[in-house]
Amino acid sequence: MDIDQLEQQGYTVVPGFLARETTGRIRRHIDSLLPTIDAPRQDPKRWLTTLRHPIPGAIMAELLNSPALLALATECLQARSLRLLEQVLIRSDPQPPPYGPLGWHVDYAFFPHQYEAVPRRTYFHMVHCLNTVTPGGAAFMIVPGSHHLTYAASARMRTAEDLRQLRLDPVATAGIDVHKGIEICADEGDLLIFNPMALHSGSGNATEQPRYVYFASFFDASATALWNELREAKYRDGFPASLRENLPEDLRPLLEW
Repeated sequence: MDIDQLEQQGYTVVPGFLARETTGRIRRHIDSLLPTIDAPRQDPKRWLTTLRHPIPGAIMAELLNSPALLALATECLQARSLRLLEQVLIRSDPQPPPYGPLGWHVDYAFFPHQYEAVPRRTYFHMVHCLNTVTPGGAAFMIVPGSHHLTYAASARMRTAEDLRQLRLDPVATAGIDVHKGIEICADEGDLLIFNPMALHSGSGNATEQPRYVYFASFFDASATALWNELREAKYRDGFPASLRENLPEDLRPLLEW
């Protein structure tokens, strides 16, 4: 993992992280949970389908039981007591125009002291690319280095309401030029790691093939502000019993928050 690129650009790519046999099985699992790609839809604009916990299937515990993934999450966070924030499955189906970014945003707003703490009191997204992405193929988009601007903005803030405004309108609040956004056209099996304070977006799928993604996000137990907000929202309550039951006992603390 290129930790320097993650720090400077807000993202990095680990090539060939998943075997193609595994990416194929995850794609098939996603398809088993969703309507067929050519099925009529109640809302024809819903070309992007996101599945969050509870997600059925023993494969979800198998994916979490990855020493390599947990080691990378520990390294990114300098973590001492790792916790799973979420697992997510995404399918981006072919769609009509317009294409390009679907909505620039940040996923969370933190103060600089939370990011600079050891262990970090923030989190990272670990995005597994389940098929090769070509330009215009629903690529993940990011404004490289934009997390420096969002953290500079949060450094001037004092209250949770200030952070809320940053989260609602990061482009204006942090002065980010969205024209500097790029597509990350990763290969099947690559792992994309990115900072949730970096400005990013999904994009429309101009190709004839769906794009598939699995991601997992982790935080350290010392991230009490994040922990408390997630508990208040009952976000953890969605973890299915099957996830715990299919994890080895030594990994079950990942779900304990």
